Amino acid sequence: MKRKFDAKIRKVGNSFVVTIPKDTIDRFELQEGDFIAVDLDPEDVKKEK
Repeated sequence: MKRKFDAKIRKVGNSFVVTIPKDTIDRFELQEGDFIAVDLDPEDVKKEK
């Protein structure tokens, strides 16, 4: 099942972080420390300022 959401990229130390909304965390039963794969399609990624 696919899920789309808007996210802001933040810098933490030398890394960048994307916050996943709570409803998405709950839906996929994610927990701190889980590894996930992110599939980015250039045609679907829209950058806003």
